[in-house]
Amino acid sequence: MFTIALWAVGMTNLIAQNKQDYYWPLGYTTTLDPEFPGLEFNFRDKPFEPGIRNGDLVFDQMNASVCDKDGKLLFYTNGCAVANRNHEIMPNGEDINVGSFFNDFWGGDCIRGYPGPQEITILKDPNFNKGYYIIHKPTTYNAGQTIGRFSIDSIHYSYVDMNLDNGMGDVTEKNVNFFQDSILSSYLTPISQPNNQDWWIMNPVFPSGYVVFSLTENGLELFHRLDGPTWDERKSSSAGHARFSPDGTRYAYFNQFDGLYLYDFDRSDATLNNEEHIPWRRPEEGIFSTCEWSPNSRFLYLAKWDTLWQLDTHAIPLESGLEVIASRINGADPPTAQFGIAALGPDCRIYIRSKGSSTRMNVIHKPNEKGAACDFVQNSLVLPTRTNVGSFPNFPRFRVDEEEKCDPSITSIAGETVWWRRDLSVYPSPASEYVTVELPEGKQGQIYILDMQGQMVYNQAKVLYDERIDISDLASGIYSVEFIPKQNKERVVYTKRITVVE
Repeated sequence: MFTIALWAVGMTNLIAQNKQDYYWPLGYTTTLDPEFPGLEFNFRDKPFEPGIRNGDLVFDQMNASVCDKDGKLLFYTNGCAVANRNHEIMPNGEDINVGSFFNDFWGGDCIRGYPGPQEITILKDPNFNKGYYIIHKPTTYNAGQTIGRFSIDSIHYSYVDMNLDNGMGDVTEKNVNFFQDSILSSYLTPISQPNNQDWWIMNPVFPSGYVVFSLTENGLELFHRLDGPTWDERKSSSAGHARFSPDGTRYAYFNQFDGLYLYDFDRSDATLNNEEHIPWRRPEEGIFSTCEWSPNSRFLYLAKWDTLWQLDTHAIPLESGLEVIASRINGADPPTAQFGIAALGPDCRIYIRSKGSSTRMNVIHKPNEKGAACDFVQNSLVLPTRTNVGSFPNFPRFRVDEEEKCDPSITSIAGETVWWRRDLSVYPSPASEYVTVELPEGKQGQIYILDMQGQMVYNQAKVLYDERIDISDLASGIYSVEFIPKQNKERVVYTKRITVVE
C-alpha cells in the first residue's frame, strides 16, 4: 500500500494554503472495464495514497473537480455528469453538454464521459459562497461533412448550489449558452483576478486572437477580445494546451502546429503583452502536445508523444533556453506508452500521464531546477492498479498571490507496493553469466532481482559497494533489478530491467 504523508513544517503559510485542487479523479471505472478501475489522488489524505475511485464516471478526457479551501472534496464532473463527494450523480446532474454530438455520435452514454482535454473548469461564484459555475464547451456534430465534421461554436455554463440536497449539492442551471462563436477546442484557461474573488477565463478564438470573459458578482460576461496569431481551426484545435503561470504573470499557448506563444499577462485588465514565439516543426498529422509551468514560474515544460523539453523563460533569446530533458520513453510500461497530459500537483511535482494503459506515471520531481537537475524520472510513480488513458482536472491557479504556490512538505514514506522510482545502472544487458550493479552515490542497501511474474529470484542484503552478481542459473528472460537504500525515508526504489540469455 503506497502512502504519502504531510510532514509538519511549522509554516503558517503552508498550513493556511488554499487546497481547492487537492482531489484528482483519474482514468476509467470498473463499470466500463473491470481491468481498468478508476483512480484518485487525494493530496489531503494523511497518509496520501493513490487509491481506487468509487462511482461510475469515466475521466478519459473532460475532467474538473473542486474542494473547499481545506481540501475536502465537494464535487467533480467528466463533462457529461456531475457527481457529489459520495461519488453519486447529483439531482439534475446528468446531460451536461447534451446535444447532437453526444446523442448522435457519442452514443448518449454518460459513462464514457465527454471528449476534450482542456474544455471544462469549475469556478466559485463571487456572489454566492455556496455556488459554483461549471464552464464547459460542447462539441457540435455536423453529420455528413468531411471537413468541419466536428466544431466548437459556443461556451456554456452549468451551476451547482451546494446548499441543496443536505449540503451535497444540486445542479440548478444546465447548459446555459453565454457565448456563441467559433472557439478552438482545448485551451480553456481560468485565473483569479487581483481581488481573488472574480475570475478571468481565456480561450483562443477562430480565426485569430483570444477571447476573455469576466466572472464577477454580476455573472459571466464577455470582457474583450485580444489580437493574436491566426489559427487553423482544424489543426490548432485539440492539439495542445494553454497555461497561466502559477504567479499569474505569464501565459503560454503550445502545440506543434502553431509552436509556442508566450506572453506577459496583466491580471488587472486581462491583457497579453510582449509576445514571443518559438516555431515548431509541424507534424504531418495531428499529435497532441502539452505544457506546464514550474512552481516558481520560470521554467516551462513542453512535451509531445516522445520528447520532453524544458524552456528557461528568462533566457535571451528565448530559443536559447530550450533543452531536451527526455528524448524517448525508456522502459515504458507498456513499451508503446507515450507522453500525455502534464499537470503541476499541489506537492510541487509535475505529473505526466502516459497515453495508453499503464501502471506507472512520469514525474518531474524538482521542476524549479534547471536542466537535468529537474529530476525527471520516467515511470516514477507506481500506481496501485493499471489505468487507461486519461486526463487531469483543469484547475485554475488557486494560490496565485500566496507566497508558496505548492506544498513541498508532501513527501513519500514507507509503502508496500508503490514507490518513487529512479534509474539504476546495471550492465551488461543482455547478459548470460554476470551483471554488475552500480550503487547510487553514497547509498547502501539491498538488491533484489524479480522475474516478470514478480517472484524474487535473488536477494542480497547489506550491500555496501558495487555488486557483481552471478546470474548463470537464471532462465532466459527479462528481469527487474531493484535496489532499496538503507534509511530510505523518501521510499525511493532504483530499478533497471535486464535481459538474461543462455
